[in-house]
Amino acid sequence: MDLLETWQKLEREKLSKPVEGAVEIRKTSRHPVEQLKAAYMRTTLFSVFFLAGFIVLFFLFEEPLVKVGIGFVVGVYVFFFVVNFGMYRRVGMDFPVDRNLKDALNHTYSYITENIRFQERAALFLYPIGGAAGFMMGGSVGSGDINSMMMKPSVLILLVVVLVVMTPLCFYLTRWMYKVSYGKCLSDLKTLIEDLERPN
Repeated sequence: MDLLETWQKLEREKLSKPVEGAVEIRKTSRHPVEQLKAAYMRTTLFSVFFLAGFIVLFFLFEEPLVKVGIGFVVGVYVFFFVVNFGMYRRVGMDFPVDRNLKDALNHTYSYITENIRFQERAALFLYPIGGAAGFMMGGSVGSGDINSMMMKPSVLILLVVVLVVMTPLCFYLTRWMYKVSYGKCLSDLKTLIEDLERPN
């Protein structure tokens, strides 16, 4: 397939069919790379929203143990904000037609899928600590004395059980959320790459 022809076809997909001699421009592009960029922006805003919430919680709790847990969660959201905003800035549509479009799209597909896998693996190690922080926040509200509560063996056993159950559930929930956010766009991008790889 001719590279210029393919690129022009992609650009035409941003427009809907003419209606009574006029051309209606869609408000959002259907190009998968632009959709991926928009998905990263939504994820970045999601991180900012929860980051602000946990910063507020940090000042609402007095117990040092709870503050340490919340502080860790704040750090996690700062980390994911930086990662997602960095990906938002990196994903772009500036692929000139005088370059190898297929290689550029392949590169985009690869670093996005690698970034998603990295975030999934990183989150898997962070869930237990974040879960413990949430557990202590609940205990602080319920008992008013988190230090005494955490000294009880029954409470520690309950914490371990909660984390053992919660960690895999959160992992698969996160994987599902990534699939909802990025899955269709990545599938469309892969199809586009396969179209470019077909012989004339």
